Amino acid sequence: MKSPANLLTAVETEMVRDMRSRLNRRAISDAAALSLGGAFLQVCTRVDIAPEAGTKGVDLTPHLIARSADSADMATLRQLAFALFKARQDAPKTWNAVVAAGAPQAILSRRLVLGGKEQPVGEGNQP
Repeated sequence: MKSPANLLTAVETEMVRDMRSRLNRRAISDAAALSLGGAFLQVCTRVDIAPEAGTKGVDLTPHLIARSADSADMATLRQLAFALFKARQDAPKTWNAVVAAGAPQAILSRRLVLGGKEQPVGEGNQP
């Protein structure tokens, strides 16, 4: 069920979709990928899933983060975003692998679902 507190404005929706699309295209360099990672975290902040200090992070692989995002609530999305924040901060060379696993894209997709802008993965496609 969609909570009015989770709803996204048209501008926020477009920003999330644009960031997800940009993450789906391979970055031209490691520096560009890291810069895009910073932009991803700014988008997270704008749409209320900021990886805040004090948020209990989760220690998961990027693939598990992507799978966990599929059914996450807002609090869990913050934890997953924090895990990506820490991964980017602690091991910047691995950020391309994080993006290739689809972790940030999954977080953004779930935020769109919680905001009432998209259907959950696997739903809405049946006759």
